[in-house]
Parts: sequence; structure tokens; C-alpha cells
Amino acid sequence: MGEGGLLGVPGAILVFALGACVGSFAGVVAYRLPRELSIVAPRSFCARCREPLALWANLPLISYIVLRGRCPRCGGEIGFRYFLIEAALASAAIYLYLQFPPADALSRFVLCASLLVIGMIDFDWGVIYDGAALTMVPLGFVAAWLLMPEVGWRSSLIGIIGGITFLFVTRFGYWLIRRKEGVGVGDFYVVAIAGAFLGWPGAFFTLFFGSLFGSIGGLAIAINGWTLPEEPLSEAIAEVTAARSADSPTDETSVLQRPIPFGPFLALAAAVYALFQTPLTRWYLAS
Repeated sequence: MGEGGLLGVPGAILVFALGACVGSFAGVVAYRLPRELSIVAPRSFCARCREPLALWANLPLISYIVLRGRCPRCGGEIGFRYFLIEAALASAAIYLYLQFPPADALSRFVLCASLLVIGMIDFDWGVIYDGAALTMVPLGFVAAWLLMPEVGWRSSLIGIIGGITFLFVTRFGYWLIRRKEGVGVGDFYVVAIAGAFLGWPGAFFTLFFGSLFGSIGGLAIAINGWTLPEEPLSEAIAEVTAARSADSPTDETSVLQRPIPFGPFLALAAAVYALFQTPLTRWYLAS
């Protein structure tokens, strides 16, 4: 048990609850930000009837179970992924609390929550915001320098530069071969964020396993006919999704060439490393 577990069971319960609350907020941000809606007001509402949900219907995890995933007003379905988001961040919070010192655990949790939002938006809309990198990369560098002794500022700086350089070379090489882009600019942001928080080992873990996850998940998504949403409200997002749609092949035989967002898989790999850096490092050194 790490230093974060010193407060015992009450502390663990509180951390779990706070993690679930952050998960609830992350779901709100991922839904509203691409639609250019305020993430502060109004309070949570049903996507079907647009009526505000009562406070008791906004309790993370509990309300979904009690309501059986339905709006109490119109009976419309509440996406199960919101429950999964809350459960994922609650579980991440309690794990980090038990395995890392408080400041280190908090830094990793902020990273995981941010990656979750970034990954969901990219999956839904095919967009990663520039502001994510402008905010999270400096924050990650400071956190690695002052709060995360396993990382440190040198490794953080190398991770930022090295990860971006590797992706740039990959992007340029793909363009030389195929004469079209194979790596989105937004993917650079995810790797830079991972490198800032987790150092160069985290950046290259993100690149390698993100590619592995992307190969498996991308094939499954393409076969199942995944497409971007049809209602992007932001002009910037509309331009990006229109460009991707124009490049998307319609021939059923070209399913393997269908563009798939890479960001969610990079985000997943970075989150895995953020959570399990210590056992992964021990395993690697012992092998």
C-alpha cells in the first residue's frame, strides 16, 4: 500500500466518491465542449427532452443504477458510457490513492481524467483541441518536476521533445509513401501530454501500445461501420469532420483504409502507464 493509503478506509471511500464526481464532470465536458455549450450552466439535462435533471438524479454511479439508465421525466435512455466514465475514474482514484504518494497520485489522476475527456471527444468528433496541449503540457512538466519523483523534469522534457519528434518523422514518412496524412496533428498533443507527465518512457510506451491498441480497436471500429456524428455545432469541428468524410472511402472493400481517430488509443495507453508505471518498470527490469 502506498503513502496515499494512510488515512484508511474513510479516506479511501472519500477518494472513490470524489473520483466518481470528477468522472461525472468529465462526461459533461466531453458532451458539451464540442457543442460549444457551457460546462458550468445549466445543470445536467436529458439529451432527449432537454429538461434539467434533479439533484438526486445526478448522483454519480448511484443515480444511474437507481434510474436503470433512464431519464426520470421522459424515460429516454442515458448513455451507459457515462456510468463507465464515473466508474473508471473512481477506480483510478482509489488505485492511485493506495499506490502513490498524495501529490504524485493527484498528478496522475489529473492526467487520467484529462486523457479520458480528450479521448472521448476525439472518438466522437475526430478532433483534439489545441488548448489541451497548451494547458496540459506545461502543467505536466511542472508536476513531473515538483510532484512526481519517479519522473523528474529531465525525463519530462525528453518525453515531450522525443515523442513529438518521433510522431513528426512518422507523419512525414507516411506522407512521402502515401502522399497523404497518416497521423493527425492532435495526436502530437496526446503524446506531448503523456511525455510531460510521464517522461520519455511514458511517451514511448504511449506510442508503442497506442499503436497496438489502435490496430486492434481500429479494425473493430472500421468493420462495425463507425462514423463521425452528423451534428457538429462548432464551425472548426465541422471543417475537420467534413475533411475526414471527404477522405473516407465508401467502397466496402476499403474498410482497412477508413480513417480512425488515433487519439483515444494513445490516451488509453498513456493512462495505463500512468496507473501501472511502477509494476511495469519492475517487470521490464526483471525480464
